[in-house]
Amino acid sequence: MRLLSSLKGIVGTALICQAALLSAPVYAGGHGGDFYKGKTITIIVRSGPGGGYDQYGRLIANHISKHIPGNPKVIVQNMPGAGGIVAANYLDSQAPRDGTVIAIVDRGVAFTQRVGKEGVSYDVSKWNLLGSATGEAYAYVASKDAPFNSLSELKSLKDEQKFSATGPGSDSYTYTELLQNAGMPVRLISGYVGTQEKLLAVIRGEVQGTAGSFGSIAEQAQSEGLKVIGLLGKVPGQEQLEQLSTFIPDNQKALLAVAVAPLAAGRPFAVSPGVPADRVKILQEAFRKALEDPELFAEAAKGDRPIDFMPPDELTALYAEILAAPDDVIAKFSETPSVKVAVALDDVQDDGKVIVFQGTGSKVNSAISNSRTKIVIAGKEAKRKALKAGMNCTVEYNPGNAENEASLVDCK
Repeated sequence: MRLLSSLKGIVGTALICQAALLSAPVYAGGHGGDFYKGKTITIIVRSGPGGGYDQYGRLIANHISKHIPGNPKVIVQNMPGAGGIVAANYLDSQAPRDGTVIAIVDRGVAFTQRVGKEGVSYDVSKWNLLGSATGEAYAYVASKDAPFNSLSELKSLKDEQKFSATGPGSDSYTYTELLQNAGMPVRLISGYVGTQEKLLAVIRGEVQGTAGSFGSIAEQAQSEGLKVIGLLGKVPGQEQLEQLSTFIPDNQKALLAVAVAPLAAGRPFAVSPGVPADRVKILQEAFRKALEDPELFAEAAKGDRPIDFMPPDELTALYAEILAAPDDVIAKFSETPSVKVAVALDDVQDDGKVIVFQGTGSKVNSAISNSRTKIVIAGKEAKRKALKAGMNCTVEYNPGNAENEASLVDCK
């Protein structure tokens, strides 16, 4: 089965071997009549223009109408935000439930739901899935002057290397975190919007590396003189690149299996819960036929975009497996290591809501919470407004948080 083989090359059959045994969804019959005649279907893209999700969304938009009775107009709406969470929440609770909205969602939506990322209010188990346009592999990219040319060289370094990522919950964030799990000296700099911004951060020298789906990032990175230093997942013709899975400790293999399962989901498409079953069936059939359409294949080939259809029952099984992952595995993956540093405060902003200090290789703006940050000055608990520039402090903060929020500020 294609689903199983796509994962065996990464982590074996851990956590996925039973996926094919899960029940496929049952669809009601019916033909949908002429519902779509004169209608407009909106395809929501979970990211901004120009990246892989956008390109696959537009591929489907260009070819699905001819396979839907009534040949509706199809338009694309980009809805970036929070690593795909904004689009997923919209699909789940705000989009019309009449079959006129399709979304290409983040491949990690089920994983993001399972780990309980902040902002998630959707439930993928209630969605109507159309399937996926292709599986995916992830590439790790470094700047041309980065002091490493491979994952092995990165692991051997002592100095921290900065990697750009989008928001917590996105796959670029998740798969860059795996470098940390493999013991590599990597710090995530999050908050970038989409592939282009992440790459520009590398080109400008703001960071030393980034990660992205191979189809979105590898060719462009190489055209800019950047280095592809490794992969998570197999890419034909790229066997010379090191696989991150070989660096993951044995006691974290189950964790890795859960983390990389979304790669098999690739480029998933779904419609909202509550859409009439006959319309879901129409859209599922139209999606499959579009991905078998020679005209779509020709357009995909021009953009160097592989097509490898995953049917909705396989995608449903994969999501069910992720949602059923053991708590101990999820807990381990959800933990983001904190950093503790002894520093002088360079600046204190907005009555202590933000402190600025010199981190490892760069300035850090660390958010200070009234409720979550413990503040100690001269051995006594204090309020954040008591923090002043020039104080010598021990700061413990979370570099995986978009605001580098501190859990402790202990000043002399």
